[in-house]
Amino acid sequence: MISTAALLAWSALALIVTLTPGPDTLLVASHGARGGLRAGLAAVSGTMAGGVYYASLIGFGALNLLIAVPALFMAVKVAGALYLAWLGANMIWRALRGKPESEPKPVKLSQPFLQAFLTNALNPKVALFYLAALPQFASGPHAPVIGAGLIALHYVMGAVWLSFVAYAASRARRIALNSTVVRWLEGAIGVFFVGVAGRLALAQR
Repeated sequence: MISTAALLAWSALALIVTLTPGPDTLLVASHGARGGLRAGLAAVSGTMAGGVYYASLIGFGALNLLIAVPALFMAVKVAGALYLAWLGANMIWRALRGKPESEPKPVKLSQPFLQAFLTNALNPKVALFYLAALPQFASGPHAPVIGAGLIALHYVMGAVWLSFVAYAASRARRIALNSTVVRWLEGAIGVFFVGVAGRLALAQR
C-alpha cells in the first residue's frame, strides 16, 4: 500500500509535470487549432494510450529493460528523435506553405491519435522520469502495481488538462480562422519539436 502522504506528494509532483508545457501539450494544441475540438481530443486520447503503455510496462516490470539494455535505450532514443524531427518539419512546412483553409476539412481522427501515442511512447525521457521518481513513492512487493496506479493517476490529470488545452485551441481556431495566427503558431510548435528532437538525440541517460 501507499501512504496518504506519499500519495499527496506524488499528486503534487504529477500536477506540476502535467502543467509544464511539453510535446504532448503542444501537439494537442496544434491539432485543436488546426483541426478543431475533435482532432484535439483525439490527440488527448493518443496521449492517454501512451499512459496505458507505460503503466503496463511498469506493471510487468519491463520498463527496467530500458536501463538494463543500452542498445534498447539507444534504439528508442533514435526512433523518438527521428519521429519528433519529422513531425516538427511537417508542421513547419504547413506553416510556410500557406494560410489555413477558410472552412475546416474533415479530420481523420486516427492521425492525431497515432501521433500523440508515438510522441509519448518513443520518448525515453518519459520512461526515465518514471524509473527515477516512482521508487520514491512505491516500494515493496507490490511496487509494480502501485507504480502502474500512480502513472494512471498522472494521466488522469493529464486528460483533464489536455482536454482544456484542446478546447482552448479549437476556440482560438474559430477566432483566428482568417488570419495567419494559427499557421504561425503551428510553425512555432514545429520549431519546438525539432529542437526537442535535437536535444533527445544528443542526450545521455
